[in-house]
Parts: sequence; C-alpha cells; structure tokens
Amino acid sequence: MPLPGLVGSGPLWLRACRAVEAGRESAEWLVLEGEPGVGKLALLRAVHQRRDPSGRFRVLDAAEAGNPKWSAEARHELLEGYGDLVIQHVDRLGPRQRSALASALEARSAHRVDSPWLAVTLSHYGSDDLARVLRFFPGTVEVPPLRHHIDDLHELVPFFLGRLGRHTRVSCSPEAMQLLLRFGWPANVEQVWQVLRRVVQHRRSGVIQPQDLPPECWSVSRRLLTPLESMERDAITAGLLASNGNKVQAAEALGMSRATIYRKIREYGIVAPAGV
Repeated sequence: MPLPGLVGSGPLWLRACRAVEAGRESAEWLVLEGEPGVGKLALLRAVHQRRDPSGRFRVLDAAEAGNPKWSAEARHELLEGYGDLVIQHVDRLGPRQRSALASALEARSAHRVDSPWLAVTLSHYGSDDLARVLRFFPGTVEVPPLRHHIDDLHELVPFFLGRLGRHTRVSCSPEAMQLLLRFGWPANVEQVWQVLRRVVQHRRSGVIQPQDLPPECWSVSRRLLTPLESMERDAITAGLLASNGNKVQAAEALGMSRATIYRKIREYGIVAPAGV
C-alpha cells in the first residue's frame, strides 16, 4: 500500500519508503540523506501518518538554529518530548549548535529509553564535525533525486494538479508531459510542485499544453545554469514560442545572430515540440 499523501512506484523511491517505514517500526533512529527537494520530510510525515496518525509529530528546522532559543528547544524535545521528532537540515548547524545537539543526544541516551522516535535530514555530510551527532543514528536512508525515478512524473503531475485545482479539473497533455519527462529537475519534486503551481495560475481548467509550461521546462540541460544563463535561456525560449519555432525570427527579435541562437539552443538544450 502506498504511504498516505505520497505517490510514486519507481524502485529506488519505493526502497527508500520501505526503509524509513522499517526504521520507524523498529524504533531505529534514522538519517535521511538526499538532495534538496526530494521529499525527505514528506516521506517522514507519511510514515508517521501510517504508523501513528493520532500521535505527535514535531519538526525542528536547523536552518533556524541561529535563534538563541533553538538549542534549548531541541534539548527540551529530546529530554522531555514525546511522539516523533524530526530535525531538518541538520547539516546547516554551526559548530556551537552541533556541539549543543550532540550533548543533548548524549544526555537523552543516558536518561531515556522511551520515545521520541528521532530522524534527521541532510543534503550532504559536508563536515566531519557532524560525526559526533550522527553516531547516535545507526541507519541512513538515501532518498533518490527525481531524475533517478523520472517515470514517477506520470503519477506526481496528476496528483499535484488534483491538489492545486480542487474546484476545477486540470490535466496534462501527452505533449506537455514529454517536455516534463525530458527536463532535468535540479530542484527535484519541490520544483515540480512550484512549476505546476505557476501553470495553474493561468490555466485553471482544461488541458495543459506545452505553451503553458514555463521556459525552464523547455530545456534538457543537465548542468546547473547561472542566473544570467537562466535569463538568457528563458528569453530565447520565449522568443521561439512567440515566433512559432522560427529560429531566424526569434534571433532577430532578440538582437542575436543566427549562428548565436543556434549555438545557444544547443548549449541550453532548448527543445520545441512539432508545430510550435
């Protein structure tokens, strides 16, 4: 059975789901590692909903650890709290906060044997200084990037559209889906949500066509573009759409030479479906 609030059937994604659920069932503390936006917190929340839907689920964001009260709150949750506790973005802790959290974990392991169940999320291990914190977590689950289970877009897109268009029906055309499948999604599932949220702001009903997608989805470049490159890619894509795919007209409108626009199209991996 799928976890509540999640979709996807790719083998790597399902393996991560099963591993987190097994860790929760055995009360083994876990580290969830993965790129930003892959759904680490959503996965933990879904497992909590499956295992203890009426129980407490608390999230502490280590990105807010600059607040002087953060370490004290984390210590209180570890020593006095109950239910499931998630410390998000633990790799963003500074040296002082890492030391304080490690001390709280040591105190908790010495004085408590009951709840809370604890998981931490991180994008990368980064510094060896995290070792003092992570030694309390015997298991690590790698949550895969979307590009490693890209076929799950066939389930993710209608799922997100259903959430975004609660009072109207919006669907995705096969042509638009092909563009989405070819895109690299560097920001992962979170980026899919943000893209579709922008799309339904102007396509509130009916079928999403390629022209409804933002310029970023017309690129199959696998490298992360600089802000300036992203602006240039978007301008070229908009020019191609405005000229119905005529590269010469788009180049003239943008003040580029024909050779330059052809080179940029190849460099950014810009695609245009037939008839556009």
